[in-house]
Amino acid sequence: MVPAVVVLVAALVFLAIAWSAYAKALRVDRLHRQVLGSRATLEAQLVHRAQAAVDLATSGLLDPASALLLSQAAHDALDAEGPIVDDGLDTDTPAQLAGAATRSRARIESDLSRVIRTVVDAPTRVELGVDPRGQEALDRLDRAAYRMVLARRFHNTHVAEARRLRAALDVRVLHLAGHAPLPQTFDIDDSTDVPTVSGNTQATP
Repeated sequence: MVPAVVVLVAALVFLAIAWSAYAKALRVDRLHRQVLGSRATLEAQLVHRAQAAVDLATSGLLDPASALLLSQAAHDALDAEGPIVDDGLDTDTPAQLAGAATRSRARIESDLSRVIRTVVDAPTRVELGVDPRGQEALDRLDRAAYRMVLARRFHNTHVAEARRLRAALDVRVLHLAGHAPLPQTFDIDDSTDVPTVSGNTQATP
């Protein structure tokens, strides 16, 4: 009788451990999917920001030198190939594409941020605000930049959650993440000095 009880208890313990491991493996997979989902959203917001920058550059409201500088940086962002984060989690995109790029996506997007800050400075904002077309183009760019910042924060938050779970001892020992690469954050200079409290710029997503 006693051996049977011991076997039953051992079986129940094993089942509990197995179920816990299975549930945690599902959670790891779910977090990876959340990272990819937020990464797709971030990719879309990066495109929207670049397109808004192109629209402003081609509006005829900027001086030729500023328009050319902004247009070039924005088109570099739109023409960039490969995943925005080269961690291998985007299995549909060949890893070699990112490695073949002259500049990383992070560098390209950071360059666009710096160009926007340089071209769309305070005096230029005032000049653009005089013309309704200029104010509309400026508002569109500011909204796109703001939404991109939010999307990047959400993405990096999901990455941090996934990395924290994968750092757990049982996840590492039991290889519950399988062969999935460790997600990486997307770290760039995304400041474009967008007003969020006062002024004509709308700071709501």
